[in-house]
Amino acid sequence: MRESLIKANNQKLRKLLQKATGNKFKALLTGILTTFLIQSSSGVTAIVVALMGANILSLSQGVMVMIGSNIGTTTTAFIFTLHIEKYSLLFVIIGYFFMMFKKRKLQNLGNILIGFGFLFLGIDIMNIGFERIIGTNLFTNLLFLLSNNRFTALLGGTLISAAIQSSSATIGISQTLYELNSITIKVAVSIMLGANIGTTIASLIAAVSASKEAKAAVYVNIFFNLVGALLFLIFLDPFCDVLGYLEVFIKDKKMTIAYAHLLFNIISTIVFYFIFDKIVRRTDQRLFVKNN
Repeated sequence: MRESLIKANNQKLRKLLQKATGNKFKALLTGILTTFLIQSSSGVTAIVVALMGANILSLSQGVMVMIGSNIGTTTTAFIFTLHIEKYSLLFVIIGYFFMMFKKRKLQNLGNILIGFGFLFLGIDIMNIGFERIIGTNLFTNLLFLLSNNRFTALLGGTLISAAIQSSSATIGISQTLYELNSITIKVAVSIMLGANIGTTIASLIAAVSASKEAKAAVYVNIFFNLVGALLFLIFLDPFCDVLGYLEVFIKDKKMTIAYAHLLFNIISTIVFYFIFDKIVRRTDQRLFVKNN
């Protein structure tokens, strides 16, 4: 990808991307919208790493796009609340239909629909599986382990997300378990927080052979997710109290976790937004020292 971007690195492409990420707010918005469209923060991170390697995006632009992707990916949790997983095979069939066309745009649309279809199919299969194993000794012991304390649940969410390379699917699991009353809201939220950390593992993989600037952007993104999750874990009780009041009105447990995910990323981003310049400046200084 990096080599392809370098070859395509003409003035028109530069101007387009620089305009879309001209300042930190635009870069943030670009990250949100891009992730909303492709429904993968890991995918956006991989793209950003490649763009930075091709010298199309700067460190500050790359970091803010990654941060924006964290908000963009929250839409998937809301989609899960619509229970459209029952129509997952329909998405796949329609996707394959579009793949038969010669137009690249229609083929891309087909790929997106197929991806959505398999994602929701996986969630549907997991839902059926959870319904069948609830009450078994193994599942009870596993839930007891996760429910032992918030840090265990956080670690569980991190490991699951890192293993399956999808924070959305991990959060979908926590939504399902919470809806089935298998876990408490505190455990569900802790798993969600862990999922945000675990998904950054993919960015580390994407940055293995990346430039120093791209690696630095990935490290800043990991720092953002890790610190944000730990801070929310400290204030988990009042945060869950707020969610409890919210649930009284929305009356949907899956939606409660979706809102928790959204609030976590928005609040974390707002805090990070105001200290962004200092963090990037320090990172730039360290890179300058290493390069010299």
